[in-house]
Amino acid sequence: MGVSNKNYFLLRKLHQFTGAIPLGAYLLVHLLVNSYSTMGYAEFDDKVHLLESMPILIAMEIGLIYLPLIYHSLFGIWVGFIAKNNPLRFPYARNWNFAIQRWTGFFMLFFLAYHAWFMRFQGTPIGEMVKNVGYDHSGYAKVVEHLASNGMMALYALGLIATTYHFANGLWEFCIDWGITVSMKAQQISAMVMIVVWLGVSALGLMSIAGFRNPALIEEAKQVQPAAAGHSHGEVY
Repeated sequence: MGVSNKNYFLLRKLHQFTGAIPLGAYLLVHLLVNSYSTMGYAEFDDKVHLLESMPILIAMEIGLIYLPLIYHSLFGIWVGFIAKNNPLRFPYARNWNFAIQRWTGFFMLFFLAYHAWFMRFQGTPIGEMVKNVGYDHSGYAKVVEHLASNGMMALYALGLIATTYHFANGLWEFCIDWGITVSMKAQQISAMVMIVVWLGVSALGLMSIAGFRNPALIEEAKQVQPAAAGHSHGEVY
C-alpha cells in the first residue's frame, strides 16, 4: 500500500470529509443556482451575480472547492487503481456500490474537466459574457447554445446522474465510517434516505438542464431589451 494503516485511515477520513462536506455543499449550491434557469435568463444571471459579488469569493473557491477537489480526486484515483474488488465474482451490494463509486468518479473527472474548460476557456468566458448587456451576451445564452444538441444534453444528463450518485453513495459511506449509522438497521434506513437524496438532487439538476432547453423561456429571453437586463452580471462554472 505504501502508507501505514494509521496514515491510510486518516487520509481516507479526509477523503470522505472533503467529498461529503465542502464538495457536497458546493454541488447543492451549484444546482440550486442553475435551477433558476427554469425562471428565465434574467433570474438566472441575477442569482449568479449574487454569488459572484461575495467579497471573499476567491478565498472560498480555493479553500472550499479547488483544494478539496484536488485532494479528493487524487486520493480517489489512487484507491481506484489499488482496489481489487470484483463485483462480477463477488456480487454483493457493498461490492457493487464500491465499484460504481469508482467508475462514476473516473467519469466525473473527464466530465467536470470538460465542463470547466467550456465555461471558462471555450470562446468568450461565461464570466465575461454575463457582464455585458442583453440576452445575446449573457451566460444564459451561452449555456442554451451549448446544450442545444441532443447529444450534448445527453452527456450533461449522464454527467449529472453520475455526480449525484457519487455524492449520495459517498454520503452513505461517510455516515457508516464516521459512526453515524452503526447498526445494520440504521444503515438500511440511511440507504433508503440516500436513494431519495440521489433521485431528488438528480431531479433538481435535470430540471435545470430543461430550463436551458425550454423554447418558450428562450424566446421570451430574446425579447428582453438590453436596458431591462443591464444589471445582470457574474460568473458560473
